[in-house]
Amino acid sequence: SVPWAGQGGALMKRLIRAGLILGILCILLLAAGAGLSWWILRKLGTDTWVEQIERALPCRVEIADAKLGLFSSPARLTLKGLKLAPRDAECTKPVAQRVPLPEGAAPIHVPEVVLEARLEDLLNRRLNVEKLRLISPQVSEAIDAQGRSTLEPLFRQPTQADVAAAPPAPQPAAASAESAPSSGSFSFSMKSASIEGGSLRIENAGNTVQVTGLDFELSGIDLDPANLAAHNKVTAKLAAAAVVTGQARIGGAKREARLADVRLSGIGQIAPLDPASGRWRPSTVMKLTLEPGSVLAGHMTMGDAAGKEMRKLLEYGIDLAPVRVGGPLQEAAVVEGSFQANRFSLLSDARFVFPEYEVALKRGSYLNAAADTHEVELRLSCGPDLQGRLQQGLVKAKLGDSITRGLMKALADERGRMTFDIESEGSLSDPQIKPKVDRILKNLVRGEGLGDLLQGLLKKL
Repeated sequence: SVPWAGQGGALMKRLIRAGLILGILCILLLAAGAGLSWWILRKLGTDTWVEQIERALPCRVEIADAKLGLFSSPARLTLKGLKLAPRDAECTKPVAQRVPLPEGAAPIHVPEVVLEARLEDLLNRRLNVEKLRLISPQVSEAIDAQGRSTLEPLFRQPTQADVAAAPPAPQPAAASAESAPSSGSFSFSMKSASIEGGSLRIENAGNTVQVTGLDFELSGIDLDPANLAAHNKVTAKLAAAAVVTGQARIGGAKREARLADVRLSGIGQIAPLDPASGRWRPSTVMKLTLEPGSVLAGHMTMGDAAGKEMRKLLEYGIDLAPVRVGGPLQEAAVVEGSFQANRFSLLSDARFVFPEYEVALKRGSYLNAAADTHEVELRLSCGPDLQGRLQQGLVKAKLGDSITRGLMKALADERGRMTFDIESEGSLSDPQIKPKVDRILKNLVRGEGLGDLLQGLLKKL
C-alpha cells in the first residue's frame, strides 16, 4: 500500500507551492516599486507604499512604518508590519482614514521587508535591486476541493474596478516633468529575493500542513516578457521543517494522525511565465532532500491501508498486514520532480529506506492533490528481519519445500531480497491498490524458481 507515498508527494507539492506563493509576493512587491518616480522615493511614506502596492495587487494593504535610507550603500527601503488581506470597503478611503485590520484578518503578514538598491541607479530612474528580504513572514492558506486557494484573489491581475476603487496617488503641488517622471520611464532588475524564517499554515481536504523555519531564496532572476524563449528563469533554494496532520483510517476507524514530520532542503529552476500567453503560470523542476529521521506516515499498518490485498497474500503464508506503512527515514531521501498546474511528477526513481524495508518509487509516478488523482508504481524490498518473518510464514503455510523455494526465488530481486511490486491509482482519498506480477512472471520465464514450482506441483498431483 502507498498512502505514505501520496502524503509525502503531496507534502513536496505543497511546500513548493508555499515557496512559490512567497516568491510571487517578492516579485510583485518589486513590480509595485518599479513604477515609483524619484519624487515619490524622496517623499516615501507608508501611505504611498500602501497605494502603490494596492495598484499592483487586488488586495488591501497595511504598513505600520516605512523608512528610506538614501545615504547607506546600497540605499535601503524598510517596511515594517506589512499585511495583505482581501479587499474591503476600507480600500475606497484614504489610507489615513481607514479602520485597522482586525487581528488575524490578514492571511499574509510580513513583520519586516528590506529592499536594497543602488542610489546612483535610482538617480537615473533605474531600479536595480541588489537584495529583497522578507523577514519572518507568516502565511495562512486554505485550498478547497476544487483546488482553489484563498490567496488567489490577492494575486490575480488587478481589474479596472480594483484600480478605480483605490484612492488616487498623491501628486506634488508643482511637480515638473523632471522631478516626477512617468512610471514608464523606470527600468527594473533584481539580483536576489529571499524569505528568512517564514511560517505557513495550509489547510487542504481535511489535512493541515504547518511549515516552520522556511528559508527560500530566488536568484539568477532572468525574465524578459518580450523574449521568454531565452529569458524565463529563476533559481530557487528551499529549506524548511513541515508537519502534516489529518484524518487517517487506523484500526478500521477514521482518526486524527500525524501524517508526516520532515526536515528538507532543495534547489530548483522556475519558469515563472507561460511562454505562449506570457501570463503567470510557474513551472518548477526541483531536487529535494529529506533528512534522515524525517517521518513519512508510520501511523497505520498495511492491513489498515489495503486489508483485502493483504488477505490474498495470506493464502501463501505472506503476512504483511501488521507491517507499518512508512516511518522514520533511515537514510536521506532524494526526490527529483517537476511541478506545474498542481501536478507533481517524478523525473527519476526515488528511494526511501524505512526501518523494516525500503521503497523505490518509479520515475513517471505522479499525483495531483487538487484534482484528487494519482498514479504511483513502487517496489517494496524487505529488510533482513522482515524477510525472515515472511519466509517463516511461507514455511508454516505448508505449501511444500519445492513450492516455497520457487515462490521465494520468483519474489527475489537482483540482490536476493524478497520484493513486492505494487501500483496505486485513482483517487488519493480512496486509492485503487493492486500488486503487479510482471517481474514474477519474468523471473519464472527465465527459470528462476520455475523448476522448484513445477517439482512441487508434480508432487501434489
